[in-house]
Amino acid sequence: MLTMLCVDSDPLRLAQIIEDLQPLSARLTLLQATSLYQAKQLILQNKQNIALILCAQTFTDGNAMSIFKGSQCSAMRKMVYGAVPSTTELIDYINQSHIDYFLPLPYQAQELITVIQEQISRYKINHQQQSSPKNSIVNTTCLLDKPEQSNPSSFKDKFLDYSLYSDSELSNLVIKSLHKVLETGDQYKVRRRYSANHILTREGEKNCFLWFITKGEVLLKKRNAQGEVQDITIMQAGTMVGGMSFLTGEAAFSTGITLVDTEVLKVDNTIFSQIMQSNSELLAPFTNLLLRNFNRRLQHSISTELALQETLQSLDIAYNQLIESEKMVVLGQLVTGVAHELNNPVAAILRGSDSLKELIFTLICCNDNTPFSQLARQTLQQGLSLIPLSTSEIRQRTNQLLPKIKDKKLAKYLINMNLDTKEIPLENKRNLQESILLLDKFYQVGSILRNSNACASRIADLVKSLKHYAGQDSPVSELTDIHEGLEETLIIFENKLKNYSVIKEYQQLPKIECHPIELEQVWTNIISNAIDATGDTGIIKISTCYLPYEEAPSIQVIIEDNGPGVPATNLDKIFELNYTTKREGHFGLGIGLTICSQIIKQHHGSIEIESEPGLFTRFIITLPVFNPNIESERLSLLHS
Repeated sequence: MLTMLCVDSDPLRLAQIIEDLQPLSARLTLLQATSLYQAKQLILQNKQNIALILCAQTFTDGNAMSIFKGSQCSAMRKMVYGAVPSTTELIDYINQSHIDYFLPLPYQAQELITVIQEQISRYKINHQQQSSPKNSIVNTTCLLDKPEQSNPSSFKDKFLDYSLYSDSELSNLVIKSLHKVLETGDQYKVRRRYSANHILTREGEKNCFLWFITKGEVLLKKRNAQGEVQDITIMQAGTMVGGMSFLTGEAAFSTGITLVDTEVLKVDNTIFSQIMQSNSELLAPFTNLLLRNFNRRLQHSISTELALQETLQSLDIAYNQLIESEKMVVLGQLVTGVAHELNNPVAAILRGSDSLKELIFTLICCNDNTPFSQLARQTLQQGLSLIPLSTSEIRQRTNQLLPKIKDKKLAKYLINMNLDTKEIPLENKRNLQESILLLDKFYQVGSILRNSNACASRIADLVKSLKHYAGQDSPVSELTDIHEGLEETLIIFENKLKNYSVIKEYQQLPKIECHPIELEQVWTNIISNAIDATGDTGIIKISTCYLPYEEAPSIQVIIEDNGPGVPATNLDKIFELNYTTKREGHFGLGIGLTICSQIIKQHHGSIEIESEPGLFTRFIITLPVFNPNIESERLSLLHS
């Protein structure tokens, strides 16, 4: 039976809560604590069973934060209640993911029971056991032996269909198969044993190895926006560490450190290639395992986004209880605006997840080592990177390729995949069109993973901006390629832009000193307004140009749509707070363009609007290449 811990130094209120929760007592063990010390002791004694902590915001010897900061609570659902929450403390809780729900006082008993049932359900979903009986795992280790089973067709079916195995079973299959390869001698020196506190990967540093944990535990840690190191998760035996950074060559996402004496299989690129070439039967299960890891990472991103939406809803409830406070009114506008901006990246992630489910089986079927399969895997890697191309460059390369391909649509596919100069292998009776369309599916998988990562980063940065707007933090400035931010924004709107003609005319630009996340908010607001104004179909044109003024060189970004335009009488109001031109049925706060104007002014730039009713609306944003104020901010952070 799961356990719930209630913490409050007010004995009368605690007794009332326990009484209100009696309808749940048949399915939930209720524990009580009246102090910080008593609560921590109960958590240590029952950490395997506690599913939910319900805690007063403050009590005699501490507060909710002092309980939830402990790593023992990371897997538990956490609820806080209070009569008048502190705005600063509430934002801090949300930014650091220390609470899952805030319950304002006074509460209704049925409301409390309903919320707790929802939190317990989420706990069960997050911790549902996926492991099968041990004998099932043991049997999978025989799959790479020469088949001696009485039913060869059954063996073949299980070998090809890896969806029959749980994550742990498939991982054990790969690890045990690697051990089998090494039975005759570990000439690659792959088997390694490390004592506790040995570092396998370092966050931000290049990782050249793939680590299979065969025994022990590895803790993954990561720095948050404030530079504090936080525990992410503990990887157990049968799991893999460093997969993404090993394949992409990017810096390690987190730091991996052994908690106990740990045994691993340490594989670098050369050894990995040699093992796969000499033991091709390993390629199929390893490919499946790798794709599952990518898919789990995507699922985790989606879960994080959904949890964030729930937290924002909780914050909105807290705001409604304090509507009389002017400060909370401002915070309410901020939260509503951030929630609105979250809709686009969350929708992009969910859309990518649906597409990935359809494409994953296509990838599994192409896991041999033929020239086409090698090119397919290279194409997937290509999809993980972003190469901005202007409309004119795509047109030029398409015209060069048409005499050979004779199909404009297929030519554009090859150019997007950067394969227009490569020979496409034709295998398994596939013609050129079928081969290009199959390669495009691999490219889509890489693109979906890249897009999901970009959207998750956008959401994380939006959450960080809560602290920035509250005056507790400063945005990070850096030298930035403006085209990258524009392309990332177009990715977020990819689904909405399906029926649009998007024209991109990019000039070669220098990198500029700026706050890139803030500028992406500008591009997002303007493009979103263009989509709303044009009625879900039309033309959106994005141009960039360099203004090489001797004293103050600048760049310009021009975003134009062929919507109904803005009447001349309203042009002067367009950047005013709470002014909106959104049509009925389109959500609009009237704060988007106000924020855009503030962001551009903070960058010492300018934003102008030109419009002809019935013809077009054009936004012209001018930004300096060198921004002494922003540059000094960045240098001060580097030297602090």
